[in-house]
Amino acid sequence: MSLIKEFIKTKNNDMLFLKSLCVGVFIWIFFYTLTPVVAVNSISKDIIWFILSNYIALILGYYLTNNILKKKTYVNFNSKNLEGFVNVIFILILFSSVVRFIDLFFIREVSFFNSISSNKYNLAQEDKFSITLGILSFFRLLYFVPYLFYVVEKKKKKKLLVLFLLLFLIPITEGLLRGSRRLIFEPIGILITIICVYNFSKFFSKKIILMTIVVSVFIVFISNFILKERIHESRDKEFLEKIYVAPYNDLLPLKLETQEYLLQNKSSWIGKTTFTLVHIGQYMLHGVYEFDYLYKLDPVKRKGMYNGFIVVKLLNKLHLSNISLDFLTNPTKRVTYITFFGGLYLDFGWFSLIIMLFFGAFQKVIFQYSCHFRYLKPLVIALVFSNAFLLVFNFLRSGLIVFVLIYLMTLFLFYNRKKLLKYI
Repeated sequence: MSLIKEFIKTKNNDMLFLKSLCVGVFIWIFFYTLTPVVAVNSISKDIIWFILSNYIALILGYYLTNNILKKKTYVNFNSKNLEGFVNVIFILILFSSVVRFIDLFFIREVSFFNSISSNKYNLAQEDKFSITLGILSFFRLLYFVPYLFYVVEKKKKKKLLVLFLLLFLIPITEGLLRGSRRLIFEPIGILITIICVYNFSKFFSKKIILMTIVVSVFIVFISNFILKERIHESRDKEFLEKIYVAPYNDLLPLKLETQEYLLQNKSSWIGKTTFTLVHIGQYMLHGVYEFDYLYKLDPVKRKGMYNGFIVVKLLNKLHLSNISLDFLTNPTKRVTYITFFGGLYLDFGWFSLIIMLFFGAFQKVIFQYSCHFRYLKPLVIALVFSNAFLLVFNFLRSGLIVFVLIYLMTLFLFYNRKKLLKYI
């Protein structure tokens, strides 16, 4: 009987892995089909082959690891201390968030009353950056872990649910301050991912449908708000005219008839809503075209440092390295996304196929062991979410590496706390 359960768990994990990749491709095709854009240049065959080959390498790495894991003997953890672990995580998140906002509001002088450009300027001042506060604030990246375990353990405490959901406001608040749509989209996307993976039976309940509608309206409103704020200080052109010359419009502009319609209806709520929706479509699609543009430049490879930007920056601050951070920015000098695959190419070129084999193997280990060790489920969610947006964002560069390291470190310290206390 246990063998049958083991087989079912393995198959479910395999399907979850494949579904996350398929959903990602579907999302991109969905926006490509519905967004009224016309690419200046078609995506080159080299880019298509590069992306396809890396998808295949990722899948191969995942399934080739099956033979290794079949020989392993698992220890079935009953997770007795899970509630205590969640409490520790919750306290760390609160402490880390307080440190982060003290850093933002009082040291870097970021404010809701400032313009987004002013806040970005203040954040860019290296002399105000504190390595101590930066490290202590890393734990805020675990914000979704308490809610995830609430869902996994099927808790029924409403006050606890509200408390854990409020943690999702931590990155959203920072996103509003920085004018970052990614920081707003990411927690919402992770919340939806958790519901889909571990609570799908309630996905079509009235509460979830209502929440989805509210969230959708919120995303449209915030996206439009951030766009206006970003160009608020430049008054030489009309709002829509400025958007038409935004960085990615030279590669993926709106169709002429769409531009004309929006200009004719720029004052109506229908025109504004339509504009925001098509802009979101451009936002989701442009990364692949930016990668194509980058590929043609044949830039010098960064050998892993581009995706490891946060780690390199930390090592620089600790005086353990002296690598120019300018070298680790987008070499096209365009402030745009180049997708996960673009980051891979910039770091390793076609040697990325080897990296993706290992990445697939890593995912298999995490997915498989999470069946027996529930503490690993946050890593499953992070990987599923990352897989679903490989063609849009590069979460590996923006925080996935740090999240994995911080979470595993916290887990290690929690499990070995009794041994560690002997040395204190």
